[in-house]
Amino acid sequence: MIFAGFAVFECPLKPDSYRIVNELKSSSHSAVMITGDAALTAAEVARQVGIIDTEPKTTYDLREMKRILPDGFEESAFAFVPIDALPGEYTPEECIAFVPGNVPVLRDLVDKSELSLCLSGDAITKVAIAAVKSSWDPKQTHHLPIDVTTVLRDPAARNVLKALVPLISVFARHSPRQKEAVIMALNDAGRTTLMCGDGTNDVGALRQAHVGISILNAPEIESKVRIAAEKFKKSKKKSLQELADAQQDLVQVALGDASMASPFTSRTMSIKCCKDILLRGRCTLVTMLQIYKILGVNCLVNALVLTNLHMHGVKQGDRQLTVMGLVVAALFLFVTKGKPLNSLASKRPPSSVLCVQALISIASQFLIHLVSILAVANMTLPYIDPDDPSMTPDGPFNPNTLNTACFLILMSATVNTFIVNYRGRPFMQTFKQNKLLLRTVQVSFAALGICVLEIFEPLNRLMQFAPLPGGEFLVHIDDGGANINRILAMLLSWVGFKASLIFIMVADSIVAFKTEKLIIKAFEG
Repeated sequence: MIFAGFAVFECPLKPDSYRIVNELKSSSHSAVMITGDAALTAAEVARQVGIIDTEPKTTYDLREMKRILPDGFEESAFAFVPIDALPGEYTPEECIAFVPGNVPVLRDLVDKSELSLCLSGDAITKVAIAAVKSSWDPKQTHHLPIDVTTVLRDPAARNVLKALVPLISVFARHSPRQKEAVIMALNDAGRTTLMCGDGTNDVGALRQAHVGISILNAPEIESKVRIAAEKFKKSKKKSLQELADAQQDLVQVALGDASMASPFTSRTMSIKCCKDILLRGRCTLVTMLQIYKILGVNCLVNALVLTNLHMHGVKQGDRQLTVMGLVVAALFLFVTKGKPLNSLASKRPPSSVLCVQALISIASQFLIHLVSILAVANMTLPYIDPDDPSMTPDGPFNPNTLNTACFLILMSATVNTFIVNYRGRPFMQTFKQNKLLLRTVQVSFAALGICVLEIFEPLNRLMQFAPLPGGEFLVHIDDGGANINRILAMLLSWVGFKASLIFIMVADSIVAFKTEKLIIKAFEG
């Protein structure tokens, strides 16, 4: 043979991989690599995309160490050694033993980015076999042979792997079964896993992950798209058609086995789909949490109206209930129209509506609305004729000051819950950016203001409102005929009933909004 030269093969990284990995890590997520490539290759690629933050000299690989027991038998021990060290080229001082007592130390070093760990497929199988053997009864001399194809699923092996696997950043030379075992170990360790794969050898891992995403694997088309994108940056007009044709070729690629095992399939060759799933998942979670909070507050407020205030004669007309139902339905619809942002937040949203933060928020909002509604009901007592038959709990509905004022403050509190509980940034569009919700709230408050000030009388008659008082009390406070709070009495005497009602509605909104912001700041910083 005659030496003619070297053939260099290049497999360039996807242009957005580094940015996506770092954005995932900065948003309270961990990123690991599971591959069939060699450890040194996998570690270097992981370093280039940001999965590993340490230098090569602080990247270690788990290896098996044989030691002879006094009785002549061999025992397997495991230790992390420098990844580029050959057998016999490292000293005991360079090794970090993998034993239960060292796991917290290893975790601390990994968390501080002072150490990065790799695990080969051969090593993970040997660890599993050693764990199974250590679980055997020493008095029993005969044991069934260990099946290497199923040993990773043994309970003893899974118990050891759930402590080992969360420490690792790069899993190299892994077969499909070993990839599946890695995901199972992360799940056993209490992690929520998202697996992104593109081939048949990823099917088992995709199926085990909580979220599986299948991406396309078409190197030729990927190269075509990359070249077209580079040309497009230099000359947009000339290369626009080439880029469109390359993108169209992706649509024609047949889906593989990985897509059959994944709940999500992305017709791209980029891991950006992982970020997109998280963005939409967080937006959906926040939307559902705020809907449950709104329902919780409104249910408590309506329970107050149907129990306590109902005994004082507070009723609502058919038209009032219809209008309130339509407005609430529209607000709920427009709350769900909030779109996710383009970047992941560094903090995570609450995971459940039953968390302490959500419960305190619901309770505080209810108390604020409770005080406001009871204050308005108490404020109307001097203007109510106690002999009015509609004031009895079972009496007919007739528009009066009490019914009208209580409905106005109840409607204000109901609309207010959508403003207060709308989360917005950093997980979704702000309240102002959700135009449909913003306009509906503005129209609702404008209509309430018109009704309170009685600017448009036909609207008040349509809503079955009674004229709001502006003159003398029907029942004099000094005579003891009305049990009204002295502060409310002073407010009525200074500014009148309409201004007092508007003041309470505005104060209710401001206090509820500020209280919610303080709760978010206290729990999330």
